[in-house]
Amino acid sequence: MISNISFTYRSLYSKKAMGDSMNTNIYAYISIIALIVCIPPAIIVEGPQLMKYGFNDAIAKVGLTKFISDLFWVGMFYHLYNQLATNTLERVAPLTHAVGNVLKRVFVIGFSILVFGNKISTQTGIGTGIAIAGVATYSFIKAKMEEEKRVSFILEYGDKHEYSRLIFVFGLQVASC
Repeated sequence: MISNISFTYRSLYSKKAMGDSMNTNIYAYISIIALIVCIPPAIIVEGPQLMKYGFNDAIAKVGLTKFISDLFWVGMFYHLYNQLATNTLERVAPLTHAVGNVLKRVFVIGFSILVFGNKISTQTGIGTGIAIAGVATYSFIKAKMEEEKRVSFILEYGDKHEYSRLIFVFGLQVASC
């Protein structure tokens, strides 16, 4: 729950900060701030045990080369995922971005159930159902509002210009008559 709230605030403040700045710069600033905020508690809370058990056990299990390679690729894909999320945020509203994030999480849960055979708990099932219902409701309301905007536009401007009515297909202007 804390990660969802943090993600939402990060999206809202990132969208506000984008203004004239390039989204890559905003992502870089957010990454630096996150590093400064997260590293000290991580070292204090998990540092000694991570060094004593975590790294040593992982290296003993898969070998140093594979461990470093996997660590690199996990970091690379996580960076690319966050960069894509920031680029997407530049193009959509924060609410749409949040809904997309919920859909992504539902997809990951469903994918892990189908591909890896993970068992789904009652709590996970209820949460996934609520998420799907919320996304469906949001999509329905947004589509309804877009349709109302199109209809009001056509009613307002359709009769004023006898020879320049706009033809709309799926919300896109495709021709003028």
